[in-house]
Amino acid sequence: MSKSKWMSRVRNIFLAALIFSAPQLPATTANDRAEIRALYKRGLAGDKEAVEQCIAKLEQALAAEPDNQVARVYLGSAFTLRSRDLWFGPRKLETLKRGLALMDEAVAAAPRDATVRLVRALTEDAVPFFFGRKKMAREDFEIALSILAKDPGALEDADKQRLYYGAGEMEKTAGDSARAKELWKNAAHYPVDAALAAKVNAALAKP
Repeated sequence: MSKSKWMSRVRNIFLAALIFSAPQLPATTANDRAEIRALYKRGLAGDKEAVEQCIAKLEQALAAEPDNQVARVYLGSAFTLRSRDLWFGPRKLETLKRGLALMDEAVAAAPRDATVRLVRALTEDAVPFFFGRKKMAREDFEIALSILAKDPGALEDADKQRLYYGAGEMEKTAGDSARAKELWKNAAHYPVDAALAAKVNAALAKP
């Protein structure tokens, strides 16, 4: 997958709006949280320097709070963005593997954290298919959905919107259009992000 296609895939999946909710961030100042959110958003949109700054900030935050698995999973996701920006070669692959490993560590430590599952699912779905993470992404989506069904407060509304839309897209790819429609209808109940809401409505409008 070319860099341009990868960036497009990332933007389509994350919609340049997959950012931390303040209560889920490590114990940093409000300014730090806002800066991390802004850097991550810029990184998703293709800003290489923002990716590097975001990684540095997340590493500092995780050093201060080693058990924060939300920070860890986002750090792993940020490393996949760094890999996206590197030329093809050993370093690109090593960086991607490091990002995936960090996300796997976060899920292993917090398997019933819906946010951790969601971030890994979305990131896995955005990386090139030949890394064999699509099946794991689908499992993460399903587990996040099951957690949410038992505990509606497990995710904020913006994350519910992203979960239902992302899971619906994966079901559509898998050939289950009925299940995809069901998930998109759920996403429509949470029109937090306007751009994503437009995609949800467009998906529901198709026969």
